[in-house]
Amino acid sequence: MSNGQNEKCPICGEITSSYMGHYRKDGLCRDHAAQFKAGKIEQCERCGAWHKAGGACKCQSFKKPTYEKDASSELYCIICGNPSNGKHFCLDCWNTYKNRSVDIRITNCKETQILDAYGNKDIKCPDGRYVRSRAEALIISWLWEKRIRVIYEECIYYRDKETGETKELHPDFYLPDYDLYIEYNELSNKKYLRSKEYVMAIYKEKNKKVIIMTDEDLKDISRCLCPILNI
Repeated sequence: MSNGQNEKCPICGEITSSYMGHYRKDGLCRDHAAQFKAGKIEQCERCGAWHKAGGACKCQSFKKPTYEKDASSELYCIICGNPSNGKHFCLDCWNTYKNRSVDIRITNCKETQILDAYGNKDIKCPDGRYVRSRAEALIISWLWEKRIRVIYEECIYYRDKETGETKELHPDFYLPDYDLYIEYNELSNKKYLRSKEYVMAIYKEKNKKVIIMTDEDLKDISRCLCPILNI
């Protein structure tokens, strides 16, 4: 920089010149040069800005805040909202849904609502809906081809005789024009048979019509359903 070249003080904006001496090499005015010489101000090595000596530069005031972990804090299950011992899921929900995909709605980070507790609904049918198994897709596709209205997993509410709690039953298909429910299951183990008896008792108590389809019925759906639907 040549002698006498003018520039502005980076602190106050006052016009200064480089011939004023060593402390003017940074463009400081007379007053701020004197403060620098006296050790009252300093230049930030990080951003180059000037600030009060011993103090923090503005560029260091935007650090991300740090939070100390509160040992008394508790996480709650994101599905049911119950205490979860520091986990995202309580033990009951973990055991229930660990092998499924569950859809939930979270409102205001406070309320949760289970939209789909069974999960794995990823097979697309001709009418655009998604079901959970290829067997269900075959049945709903057949009904769609016959132009028969069908509701997938229509909810039935019932009261548990042992606990008195209100529970939900989700039949595979409901045909509103026939007031008929269709359940599909190929299982034949003892656990399923006991569950089947329990479910059939609910249908009987609710005076609902239901038919159970198996893998054998899938070989010829028309033979199974046409006589029942009179088509």
